[in-house]
Amino acid sequence: MRRAVLVAVAICCCALAGCFEWTEDSNGQLKSVGLPGIPVWQAKKPSAPNGLTDMGLTPDQASKVSGPVLVVPPDSSNQLTRYHYYETGQNNCQQDLAKLQTGNGGAGGQAPYCTETPAAPPSKGTAFVF
Repeated sequence: MRRAVLVAVAICCCALAGCFEWTEDSNGQLKSVGLPGIPVWQAKKPSAPNGLTDMGLTPDQASKVSGPVLVVPPDSSNQLTRYHYYETGQNNCQQDLAKLQTGNGGAGGQAPYCTETPAAPPSKGTAFVF
């Protein structure tokens, strides 16, 4: 009982200090909970890949798109994940990826990549109780 009270107090202190963070996938499923950069709990099951309409494309736009998608993860200068979709028959993902990698100069962070099933970036939440 004493341990449970101490854990509850520790969680409340973290929330009050503004250092409690959680991440969710695009469907609102909880993916991790903990301190910023140090998750205390993470989901074991990876999120399912999203369809093109789940990524913000209309059904008409999605019907014109095919092949791999170029995914550019966030870095220090840009905090958003960028997706480049290609029209059917005009997919240059590998060529664009090669251009990005040669112009990147070894910048830190996750490298851009091409994928058939892009996953939406996780959304982050923080708690601060006044």
